[in-house]
Amino acid sequence: MLQENDDLTANQAIDDERQQRYIRWKKNTRLLYDYLNTNTSKWPSLTCQFFPDLDTTTDTHRILLSSFTSSQLPEDESLYIAKISTLRHLNWSSLNNFDMDEMEFKPDNSTKLPPKNLVNEISIRFPGGDCNRARYLPQNPDVISGASSDGSIYVFDRTKHGTTVSQSATPKAYEIKLSTVSDVVHVDPSNEAVSLDWNRRKEGLLASCYARGQLLVWDISQYTRSKPVIDTPVCSFQFDSEGANDVTWMPSHDSLLAACGESNTVALYDTRTGTAILTTQAHFHDRGVNSCDFNHHNDYLLASADGNGSLNLWDMRKLDKSPIRTILHGSSVSTIKWNPSLDTIIAVAGQEDGLIKLWDAATGQIIFTHGGHMLGVNDIAWNSHDPQMMCSVSNDNSIHIWKPSSHLIEAQN
Repeated sequence: MLQENDDLTANQAIDDERQQRYIRWKKNTRLLYDYLNTNTSKWPSLTCQFFPDLDTTTDTHRILLSSFTSSQLPEDESLYIAKISTLRHLNWSSLNNFDMDEMEFKPDNSTKLPPKNLVNEISIRFPGGDCNRARYLPQNPDVISGASSDGSIYVFDRTKHGTTVSQSATPKAYEIKLSTVSDVVHVDPSNEAVSLDWNRRKEGLLASCYARGQLLVWDISQYTRSKPVIDTPVCSFQFDSEGANDVTWMPSHDSLLAACGESNTVALYDTRTGTAILTTQAHFHDRGVNSCDFNHHNDYLLASADGNGSLNLWDMRKLDKSPIRTILHGSSVSTIKWNPSLDTIIAVAGQEDGLIKLWDAATGQIIFTHGGHMLGVNDIAWNSHDPQMMCSVSNDNSIHIWKPSSHLIEAQN
């Protein structure tokens, strides 16, 4: 089932070779995907995340996205929630739905279909700077945090913004602001908050990392209405003097987190002791480590990827040793994500080539390549209700929801 938006226009920054690659990809989409939905937005999104809920009556999924204007139009800078139906609630397999002219299954004309592309549900204006990354609180998805280029973390209550709010009410710009200029942790307003991650075991605990290399851990339970600004983190680390790029909590632990940065290292920290437990040797990465992620099924398995295109798999207990396996993406990697349902599958997104490659970490073999983005990929997300469905966002303003063809995946396996 393919749903595509043909509004993608030629961009002078896109070379002929990449445009030809896109044309070839588009011609083969019916063979490559079980589901593909392409959308073009006014501004690129730097972040994406599927919400955990699913409306089964209409098969409607919700996705957290952002509008990145690079400070050109601050009034357009926002977080927003979009929804889409992948139409799995329809009975496609009935012979009554087979169109002989187009030789494919289609619902009859009397079936009322939901919109075929993303529909914006709620928009939250971002109060300061550009939003570099946004994530919802796992224990309460109505609570959303955004890492800002102004050095702050803004926390929003979805129910107090957008169309759900009474017209007579005046919503606050944010519910909580996490920001400090303490000399102890050397954070100032020009120091961008680059990435963040919520603790899955202890509600309200948020880790954030910064362009000047700090890691801060915040506890939003300190919030009071009289003091919406929390200026004291519960824990702070000076990780990488050249800059931190990503931070992630161990899924089954409330005190262990990993971070990666520009000095080509990955480190494991314990918030109970306030110290680094283990750090990788710098020569195993090159051009900065851009992303790191714990495996959801095996906490000891940590992946990291760098600006040179190397994906390293580590035994967390032996970070000071050699990686278990190294996989080569081919060019700079922006972000990586382990599949939460399939324990050996990891997605790797290209920062420059715009390709997303799915790898089997157990064998080091590539499973599938998504080639629909014409510029670098900013973020990717797996869908918890469909193990092989992904969302990806790119600098070409595109938002893709896609699922590789099952026969291709089975052939690889």
